[in-house]
Amino acid sequence: MKILLTGANGFVGARIRAAAPVICAPSLRGAEKEDIDRLIDTVQPDAILHTAAISDIGACAKDPEGSYHANVLVPEYLAKAANGAKLVLFSSDQVYSGAKGDKPFTEDDVATANLYAEEKLEMENRVLAIDPNAVMLRATWMYDMPMFGVPNRSNLITMFLNAAITQKPLALSKEEFRGITYVREVAEQTLQAVNLPGGAYNFGSEADVSMYALAELFMKKTGMKLNLQEKSGGENLWMNCAKLKNAGGGFETTAEGLATCIEDYNLSLLGQ
Repeated sequence: MKILLTGANGFVGARIRAAAPVICAPSLRGAEKEDIDRLIDTVQPDAILHTAAISDIGACAKDPEGSYHANVLVPEYLAKAANGAKLVLFSSDQVYSGAKGDKPFTEDDVATANLYAEEKLEMENRVLAIDPNAVMLRATWMYDMPMFGVPNRSNLITMFLNAAITQKPLALSKEEFRGITYVREVAEQTLQAVNLPGGAYNFGSEADVSMYALAELFMKKTGMKLNLQEKSGGENLWMNCAKLKNAGGGFETTAEGLATCIEDYNLSLLGQ
C-alpha cells in the first residue's frame, strides 16, 4: 500500500515515518487547493495519513485565520483531492473540552470550549460530508522521550523527569482523570486505522487512574523521587474507546502505556 504522510517531521508523524515505509509530503503550511491537487496527482496514494496541524491552543487563538487554514481548509482540500485514497485524519480529544460528566465521553458527547476544538469539529464535519469513508482520530495528549532530529514538545514523561531532576513541587489532583497516550503506540495504531470504517473514533489510552496516581506509578516504576503535592479539583478529559475496540483497534490504558514507555527506555536505571 502506498501511504502519503503529512506532518512527517512532527511529534506523531516522525514516529509513523520511523515505523513504516511512507511517502512524506512537503510542508502544507499555507498550501492551497491547487497545491494539494498537484501533490495527490503526483503521488497517487492508496491512503493518506494527515497528522499535520496547528495544535497549540494558544497559537490558534492568536492566529485564527492561519489556524483555520491549517486545521480546516487543508484537510478539506485533501478530501476533495483524495480520488479514492483512504483518508485518516487526526482530530483531538479537545472536542470534549466543554463536556461535563462523571463517565468517559463517547463520540456523541462533543462540547467545545476553545477555538482549536471548534476547528477540529468543523474539520470532521466538512471532510465526512465529502468522504463518509474518511476516518477521524480524536487523539489524546501524547508523550515520548525526545527523538533525535525531531523537535520535542513538553509532555507527561518529560514533565516527570524534569520534576525528578529539579525537585520542584509537582501539584497533581486525585480527582482529575485524563487519557494520555504513549506516542509510539499511536504510530502503530494509526497505520492500522486505514482498515477502520469511516467516522470519528476516540483514539488513545483510556484514563484508568488519576493524574496523581500516574505520578506515583512513575516513582514506583523508576525509583525516582518527585516532590509530589496534592491539589484539589481538576477537569476530566477522558474518553470511552469502545467504538475503536469493537472495530478491532485499541490501546493500553494510560497506566499500562506509561509502564511500557518506562520499560522501553529503561528509565528505572536512572533511579538507581
